[in-house]
Amino acid sequence: MALFYYIAKTKDGKTIKQVEDVSSKEEIIGRLREKGLFIVSLREFERRRGGGLLKKRKKHAGVKLLDLTFFARNLATTISSGVPLLRSLEIISVQTESDKLSKVLTNIIQEIKRGLSLSESVQKHPNIFSSFWLGLIEVGETSGNLTFVLEKLADYLELRLDFERKIKSALIYPIILVIAAFIAMFIFFKMILPKFTVIFKQFDIELPFLTELLFNTSKLVNEHFLLIILFTGGCIAGIWFGLKHPLMRRIIDKVVLFIPILSGVTTVSYLERFSSTIYILLESGVPIVYSLEIVAKSIGNSVVERDILFIKENVKKGKTLSGELQKIPIFPPLVTEIARVGEEAGNLPEMFRKVSVHYQKEVSTKIERLIAAFEPIMILLMGVVIGGIVVSLFLPLFKVATLGGG
Repeated sequence: MALFYYIAKTKDGKTIKQVEDVSSKEEIIGRLREKGLFIVSLREFERRRGGGLLKKRKKHAGVKLLDLTFFARNLATTISSGVPLLRSLEIISVQTESDKLSKVLTNIIQEIKRGLSLSESVQKHPNIFSSFWLGLIEVGETSGNLTFVLEKLADYLELRLDFERKIKSALIYPIILVIAAFIAMFIFFKMILPKFTVIFKQFDIELPFLTELLFNTSKLVNEHFLLIILFTGGCIAGIWFGLKHPLMRRIIDKVVLFIPILSGVTTVSYLERFSSTIYILLESGVPIVYSLEIVAKSIGNSVVERDILFIKENVKKGKTLSGELQKIPIFPPLVTEIARVGEEAGNLPEMFRKVSVHYQKEVSTKIERLIAAFEPIMILLMGVVIGGIVVSLFLPLFKVATLGGG
């Protein structure tokens, strides 16, 4: 017998993802055709001699969001198809493209064999699985509806993955533009300006301030290039490690909420993450107090985290979520009013789903506008720099021409 994972479409366009244990590839194809399904993808989980699974070559060492999305979706698919949990984890551990995640899943398999639950095993790997994962899996195990929870988790991760891909795609052009500008400036200062320096020295004239500044910069780049690289790397490393300090992290988290233009994007992104995360948690059956605690830990800003934990404590005392949201400046009337409607109608998860969709669109729009504004600003800045360089080089030429004419 062999395990086959397939993706198929029904006649009305519905997508079906399943795992089936059959004797051959021809058998699974025949079954799907009998059901009137159109096969999109069909993959076999191969085995070694002796029953072990054949390992694929891992492509990367870290754990990406794509790897976690793959894990959640395939675990939901295999369990819903009747494959036991341990067998499902074994299958996914050899199919994932992350070497680190494969090793973690192997450890989880061993821990479950020793008697731990899936949530207890996942809890031992906080660097891979956040409190968000743990909360959902705990609820799924407690309610006996792990498949439903995993499907919700996979839907959320796929949405988050698609959202991040759009943001990264939008940022590609500005990043290329900045890198190209730095490379062009480096080549100019390293290779072209030194030749002008030699030319102007032959005329034995006093150089204007702008020209002198330009040549001194070129000299600095040529004579101390390695030191400049080391200094820049040291600054970047210092900022990186400084961000890990709680005090520095808190200062930066506070500043990004108030910087003009940037604060508009960051605030909306936090609102999107808050609404989408609390929606999936509440929809999966996680209690509101526990949901707020998980959201606080995953929000990505220590200032907002403190505010959400403050809301959690008051909700725990019996106060309404909408009333507490209203006290926090980052939450606009749109969020508080929709939360109030959800509380009164008893469909809070659905209300937060609508809010998350709204803010996903708003974040995308704001980032697109920011990038659209970045391009002319960058071009203007480069124009000013190039114009300054041209003026600096022509001033001595005017001086030479004046002396020559005299």
